Amino acid sequence: MKTIVAFAVLIVGISASALSGLNSDSGLERSARFVTDTIVSEIENVSQQIKDAGLDPLHIKKENFDFALPVPVIFNANAVVEDILSTGLSDIVINNINFSLLASRLDLEIELPYIHAFARVVNADATLFGNTLSVRGDGRLDIRNLVVKVEVRVSIGIISGISISSVIVDLGIPTVSTNIRLAIQGNNYSEQINELIGKTIPDTLNEFNDEINELLGIVLKDMINDQL
Repeated sequence: MKTIVAFAVLIVGISASALSGLNSDSGLERSARFVTDTIVSEIENVSQQIKDAGLDPLHIKKENFDFALPVPVIFNANAVVEDILSTGLSDIVINNINFSLLASRLDLEIELPYIHAFARVVNADATLFGNTLSVRGDGRLDIRNLVVKVEVRVSIGIISGISISSVIVDLGIPTVSTNIRLAIQGNNYSEQINELIGKTIPDTLNEFNDEINELLGIVLKDMINDQL
């Protein structure tokens, strides 16, 4: 879901940035080119910012995390992760982009072709009111063909300016594959976690895909209009 939210924020930002540059005094051809060029440029900037932030590729050799309340027996926790690797977050591909002058419509399709995450060691231990919890895990997660299509209908008036009349979102359900080993309190939950991430979550997203798309369209429309 974080990945879905990231895409939504991306679309809001680039759409508002591009569309706010339009005005009724500009030529239609120039305005259309401005929209598409700005969106392409902003997507490239986002991709580069992800790389510059060290998020693609992301490689954590080893990190230790500790937290405890002043009275540790009430709550304390520590975790160790080793060889965490993630790639593909910055590979934002523009499959299609078009601004129709006659219809005042922006069509955009972007895709993350392949996101790969791997962890060699994930160990966590916690104590809550004297009760201990132990978690051990490792494995990989692959997400392929995460596609988002957006159709934005634009209303342009000499007096009223720019507003978004409708936003239609089509979130494609990606292919997810996992090979995760998970043990909690020494009990093996590998089959359950792989089933949850690789099948249950994608199946649920697919079942409610129309409703999710409708919600994303409503939220994006309101957010873009607020920024215009």
